[in-house]
Amino acid sequence: MLLIALIFLPWLAWEKDRNMVRRWLYPVRAHLAAWSTDCNARTAPWLKELARRLPTQLDSPANQLVFVDSTGKQASCVNGWKGLPLVSGRVTDDTRFRLASLSKLVAFMGLTHEKAEPRSAWLDVPLVQALSISPPFKDKRISQIRIRQLLNHSAGFDRLQAEDPMVVRNKKPWCPEDVSQLAQIPLQFAPGERYAYANLDYCLASVAYQRRFGHSLWDALEQGLHISRYGLDYLDRADSPVEYNFMHNEFYGPDFVRYFDWTALRASMGMTGNAQGLARFVIDHRPLLDLAREMRDNSIRCDETKPENCQDGFLERRRVGSTQIWVQRGYLYGMSALFLMDATGNFLIWLGAGDMNPPLLAYEYVEAGFLKALH
Repeated sequence: MLLIALIFLPWLAWEKDRNMVRRWLYPVRAHLAAWSTDCNARTAPWLKELARRLPTQLDSPANQLVFVDSTGKQASCVNGWKGLPLVSGRVTDDTRFRLASLSKLVAFMGLTHEKAEPRSAWLDVPLVQALSISPPFKDKRISQIRIRQLLNHSAGFDRLQAEDPMVVRNKKPWCPEDVSQLAQIPLQFAPGERYAYANLDYCLASVAYQRRFGHSLWDALEQGLHISRYGLDYLDRADSPVEYNFMHNEFYGPDFVRYFDWTALRASMGMTGNAQGLARFVIDHRPLLDLAREMRDNSIRCDETKPENCQDGFLERRRVGSTQIWVQRGYLYGMSALFLMDATGNFLIWLGAGDMNPPLLAYEYVEAGFLKALH
């Protein structure tokens, strides 16, 4: 009878709620991942400890963590396996992860590196002019949008107040292939009035770039910024081999990637790579990172003490106590990613294979560790 119960009850639990069973079993996987943590010789104790805690505290069974100081010196840690612990291959520095919205970091640098005309002139080009779209517009404010407002999320699109056309399940987005539809959509606020994070911004900017300069953003990233040298690519042609952790997702599982157009999402969330490669890319293009911080629009009032309230280019500007930081978060189902930088130029990149509910808890945990160690 006991043997039957030992077999039947786990089977019944699995059939009733598989994610519940995964959550029951996850601590074993988490502690194995923490045990597997491997750091390079330059890694400080605080970074090693943070890396070890990622699997157990943030439900992320595979991770890459890189810290770069203001002089460009790198320290890094990895842990976990690509799939089942002890059976599949170990995560290494070269393992490809999904970057999610850290893709905007790479896209921003591609969109702003062009030398064909003064950069300030390109950033101030009206979007409808770059796209060759003529009135009438359903919302006349469309004509006011400038390229810089797309890049700092102040163009008038707000994914929290209207459907995000880039990520509607099983529906092909109208950007980038039919941007003439821009004339038919309403804005949620006047351009330059406030900030609101929107994936559509970076898709429109990539189309505007191609029409302005005569070559695609993807050509610019490869031929101008040589992203393949850094192990960076696109999810639609080079997905991650990592098994992501969906135990907190009741609707989506690993097959969610089938339902979205990753070619259309390249600029906003569709890139892949590893944390060390992305860190080298940032180091080699620091002037463009500085440009993002210089794109602050002082005419827009925002509260730096609140998450997702202020933007400098692709970077969210935050103030924690007396410390100024800049953040780009990345989230896709089953994963988390983070770029975090302070005013002196120290920065941290985290690529993880799990998420929490709510996702913001994971980012706040890593942010707290970064700030405690450095300040």
